[in-house]
Parts: sequence; structure tokens; C-alpha cells
Amino acid sequence: MAKRGKFQRLAEMQPTMTHFSTVALIVSKSAPNIFYDKMSGFERGVITLTIRDSPNDLTNCKCWGQRAWVDEYAAMFHIGHVVDIVGAKVMSLPQVLPGEQRYHPQTTLSCALVVNEGYGYVVRHDSDESDTIMVLQQLLQCPTKPLGAALKLADVRSGLESPDKMITAYVDLLVAVVAVRPVREIKRKLPAIHSKVQDLLNCLEVIVIDASYPEGMLLSVWQADWIRRAQQWQPRRTLLHLVGVRVSYSDFHRCPVLSHSNCTLICENPQATGKDCQLLLALAATVPLKSFDGCAQAELDNLPAAASIQAQMTVRQIYSRAEGELQDASTNQFTSVLYGMVTKFDLDGFSTHINRKCTACQRLIPRNLEDCASDACQMEFLLGLDGPRYTSYFNINIQFSDHTGTLVEARLAGNPAERILGLQADDFERLADRDKSELKWSILLKYFETRLLVKKSAGMRNNLVVLVVDMEAIPLGKLVEKVAAF
Repeated sequence: MAKRGKFQRLAEMQPTMTHFSTVALIVSKSAPNIFYDKMSGFERGVITLTIRDSPNDLTNCKCWGQRAWVDEYAAMFHIGHVVDIVGAKVMSLPQVLPGEQRYHPQTTLSCALVVNEGYGYVVRHDSDESDTIMVLQQLLQCPTKPLGAALKLADVRSGLESPDKMITAYVDLLVAVVAVRPVREIKRKLPAIHSKVQDLLNCLEVIVIDASYPEGMLLSVWQADWIRRAQQWQPRRTLLHLVGVRVSYSDFHRCPVLSHSNCTLICENPQATGKDCQLLLALAATVPLKSFDGCAQAELDNLPAAASIQAQMTVRQIYSRAEGELQDASTNQFTSVLYGMVTKFDLDGFSTHINRKCTACQRLIPRNLEDCASDACQMEFLLGLDGPRYTSYFNINIQFSDHTGTLVEARLAGNPAERILGLQADDFERLADRDKSELKWSILLKYFETRLLVKKSAGMRNNLVVLVVDMEAIPLGKLVEKVAAF
């Protein structure tokens, strides 16, 4: 262990130093990069710690060693830890040209550190020195770049609205978090030389806004440490200064998206002079708590009155107005009366028809979880939040057909579903299979006059959403009378 007197500041690094020791704060961390070393016949790896010890001094520290050593470091050190780096080698950094791809966060210093297994090490700083730890941890909220230099979301999106413009760029942004989605597992098939099974990746999606684009933009987080931290971000209360965040056009979402990459730095709730952060927080406070999860409960809170829906349309006309040649760009939703037959209503099958939302944060709870995964919500429950931890609501796919086609996106959900089916979501889950089958056949292959709210794909919702506001069974004669007009 190096003596305290041998520790130096990062600003004192020189490329000729081979046994450099310092105390610094970890502000970011890469995932371990594991590879097979043909020379030794063993698996080796490298992990990069991005460190700083003052508002102006930031650099990277690469730690090389055998896989077990690198995995141990990955599990031991996290963002926000103050560490002693002992016996590191100082390396001069090559100049990165504008537009050149970066694999690590951009530093403010011309040198970086390298720790090789057996020739140096990293340990947690002595917890007795609480004053040193507290001073360094305050750097977590110190921006690495001026906030005034951040771009606006609207400007970033403007050059990437078309899929023909396949541009990837790295930008700096100041944004507010308005939604944090549950973590998703994504399967990635690796080459046979590496693995015979599918590799599972975790992804957390966050919706962020600024004054220029309050509709929201998606930010994907892939790195395990940042996923853990992002789960603590509070909608409408957490600000992020994103430095070197990747922006590209997504074919899946059909809009520009942001993603955390190897070169991205995130400063949570930056403490800086000026009114940028106060103005953004004030804007975020006015954004209504809503879900961006497609047909979730939040979209059912403001349905129009059934009597106000009078415009009769066929299935073809609904699609034309929502996605085709009759589309009106000035509105993102419309209503319609549809006359047709229910051709799909799989109420007694294997599909899940009940969704759950957390009573504390109003977010959708994934089916594989019992309660909301948010630590903040768990704390509320432990402190004695009265009542149930979640509420259940219907979310059933129902398809209507007429002489022009089939409407496949319709959902019978929320209060309209309870009124039409004549029971609540909790009661439905207790029904016997036979009762579910009878309920299904009371609606399936019957003719209905259906009043719909159609929400076009927009913002963070890349799918068309069609909500049933009301539906009433009608005889065949009335259907023929109504359809004859077309």
C-alpha cells in the first residue's frame, strides 16, 4: 500500500511516470471487455474507470488483467466510489480528431492511467477520511462542460427526422427525466466460437425532455452501473447533463433516439450557476405524470364522451386517416363510429388481459414482477403506504371487421371494458374457464356499433392505438342499413 504522502493530483501526471498514485472519484465505468489471449492461453480483460479529483481534471484509468481479476474489479468498484489508484503507469493520449469515433469519455487532461495486474492496483479509499470522500463525491454533480454549450433536443431531432438521413452523432444535452421504464431483457446471439447460448442484455429506457421538445425523446441505457443509478431517477425531479450521448435514427421507433455509449458521461442534477437548471425543473414540474407504454392506464383517463363521437368511418377510412393518404398532420388523434363484426376476442385463451400499475408512481408493472421495482416506491410501501400496492385494469385486444378490412389494433381497456363486460378486472381473474368462454362468445362474431378513439403513432409511441370508448350490439338489419351508405 502506498503511503499517503506519495499520492499526487491528476494534474501532475507526466508521460514518463511509471508508478503514479492518486486519490480520485469514479464518475463512470465501462463494462468489462473480455477476450482470449492466444499467447497465455487464458481469458484476459480490461475495464475502464473514468475518474476526476477536481472540477477541471478528468481522465480515464484502464485496468488490465486476467478475467477473474477484471470481473472482481467490475463487481467491487461503482460510480460514486472514491478510490486509491496505486502504482499506475501514465500514458500520453493521442489527439482525437473531430468526428472520429471515441471508445471512452473525452478527458480534460492529455494523459491517462494504466493499471496492470501485478504491477499496480485500485482499492477503496480509507473510509476514516470522510472529509476527503465527501469533497470528492461532490464532483458527481459538477458538470464536466459548460451547461450553456448543450444543444436543444429539437435541434438534434431536426436533422434526423427522416430515415433517409442515417446520421449518427455524439452531442451534449441538458434534459429532465419525465419517465423511467422497467428494465427489459434482450437476447443477443453470440458467434458459436464464443458461446452456444444466447447472451442476455439488460436495457433501461428513459424519456427525457427540454423546453424545445416537451413531447419527449427516448434515452436507452445499457451499462449495468448506469441502469442501477437510472432506476433511482425521479420523473420531473431529476436533471441530466449528457456529454457525448449518441443520437441516431431508430427504424424500430421510427424517430431519432438517444443512447448511452462507451464515451458518454452523465452528470445527475448538475449544480451550476445560472438559471438553466431552475427553468428546466420548472418546465418538468408542469408535465403531467403519464405513461409512454402504449395502451396503458394513463391513456384511458381522458376519453371523450361516447355521445360526442358521431363521425362514421369504415376500417379502410380509419387506416387512411391514421396512417395513409387522408392523414391530417395538425392532429394526433380522432374519433370514429365503426359498424362491423367482432372477429377476434380471445378472452379464454393464453393471452394476458389484465395489466397492473403501481399505486405510488402510476407506472406499468412488468408481468414477471410482483411489485414495482422502483426503490422509491418500495420505501413508500415499507413506511406504511395504506391500501394495495397496485391496481389492475383490463387491456384486451379486440378486432373488428367490415367489408373494407379488419381493424387489428383496437383495445378494450379500463373503465369501458368493465362497463361492457359487466365485471371488474380483479373479478375476471377469479372466473372459471367456462365462465370466461361464455363471456367471450357473448361478444365474438356479433355485430356492434363501436365508438373509437384513434391515437396516431407519435413521440415515444411508435404504434397506432385504437381505444374502445363504447360498443353496443346491433341486429344484422341495422348493420346493412349503415353499411349501404358506403
